[in-house]
Amino acid sequence: MTTCTVSPLLAQNVGTGCGENAYKCYQCKRCTSGCPVAQYTDMHPAMIMRAVQLGQLDMVFDDRFIWLCTGCETCTTRCPQGIDIAAIMDELKIIARRDGRIPANTPSAAMLKLNYDSFVRWGRMWEVELIALDLLKRPKSVTSWLSLGPKMMLKGKINPTLKRGDTLAMKRMVQTSESITAAKMQRQADAAKTAADAGGES
Repeated sequence: MTTCTVSPLLAQNVGTGCGENAYKCYQCKRCTSGCPVAQYTDMHPAMIMRAVQLGQLDMVFDDRFIWLCTGCETCTTRCPQGIDIAAIMDELKIIARRDGRIPANTPSAAMLKLNYDSFVRWGRMWEVELIALDLLKRPKSVTSWLSLGPKMMLKGKINPTLKRGDTLAMKRMVQTSESITAAKMQRQADAAKTAADAGGES
């Protein structure tokens, strides 16, 4: 029989990071019924929420669900408890990247990083660069891009020429984001220390 060791640390870290209380979820599964990517992974939004409540890091981070999450916020709008589930998914991505817990079969996670780097470098996303860098990392993806690329170009979704955005504004945004992330990590560290001290006293 498999046993589960319950830990509140993951839910606490998520709450400290995004301000959402995962324990408010009572597993009605409305988030899952509207999720456009739930059928493509072993986990689904309700299962992720339950795993967060139980502190099951392996269940959350070994599955690719959070990296396939489109951020459409259907889960958030459907939640009868008013939980911003999409924000929790974003926070889990931050924790996974920070702790090096990104599964190998998640090219979407690498693409998100490429998107971020492109924004920082050019002030906007340059799609041709993203495709080229993705092909360098995943040569087998060339077949997908050969079929998808021309269609996207015809629809104006891909611009072969580079048009710079406001790089200075983007750098300011990055600095602000890094400051917020550093503050969140400090709050999480303080919360963990407080919990450890309380446990030691008892």
